[in-house]
Amino acid sequence: MHNLREKYGDKALITGASSGIGEQFAWQLAASGFDLLITARQEEQLQQLADELKEKHHIDVEIVACDLSDTKQLDALIEKAKATDFGLVVSNAGFGAKGDFLEHDYVQVENMYQTNSLAPSKLAYHLLPKMVENKRGGFIFTGSVEGEVAFPYSAPYAASKAFVHSLVRSLWLEMKQHGVDVLLLAPGSTDTAAPLKQGMTKDQLIGLQSPAFVAKKALGALGKKMVVTPGFVNYAFISLFKILPRRWSTIAAGLGMKKAIADAKSQNQAK
Repeated sequence: MHNLREKYGDKALITGASSGIGEQFAWQLAASGFDLLITARQEEQLQQLADELKEKHHIDVEIVACDLSDTKQLDALIEKAKATDFGLVVSNAGFGAKGDFLEHDYVQVENMYQTNSLAPSKLAYHLLPKMVENKRGGFIFTGSVEGEVAFPYSAPYAASKAFVHSLVRSLWLEMKQHGVDVLLLAPGSTDTAAPLKQGMTKDQLIGLQSPAFVAKKALGALGKKMVVTPGFVNYAFISLFKILPRRWSTIAAGLGMKKAIADAKSQNQAK
């Protein structure tokens, strides 16, 4: 992956970098020699990661504690990022929630839309122009297999990712003429804290992939593919759903998600 620096320069921005896939992007880009600006809500975790990256890889790492659901914090991050020539951006921050749509706290739902959908769009709008001017750059957006088809009982999260999927596919073609590579990372089950926070249990996560594997596949696909779903099981799962009639895929996804939520609740109550 050292050719990434030759292609995109030596500075990268990563959102949602304090844990999971975002943290692995940071480790792998640091190993390739990138200087980093890493962001997330958890300042203490970011600082610890920055210290470890600098000690091991002897690079510059700057942190910005930022909640992307807060437009003022997002705007401040964008202004800071625009002052640096970032050749590679990884828009990875996001969160989800499972359950009946009407049972969600709608403030949380709006924060999810802001973080998962509007923030990546705004980052792209303000950071892509410099890449276009330079006639080179790479932009990775983290979506989800849930952004590919309708997922009842995960409706707000799936909708927020569907927004990203449509946007990124369009940007992929628009940016090609300017020498800028755009990639949609659409992971399936990944061994992070995110699904557990949504009430899932690890035994329900079929085709579970490590965050390191997912990040590596994304970096390897940048400039070669429009979309990457790491792991054969995850790729086969969502490919099947996409070729089914929409009514069937919606029913199947909804029944599966509803059962997973019920099973997880039963397991948690039994503990």
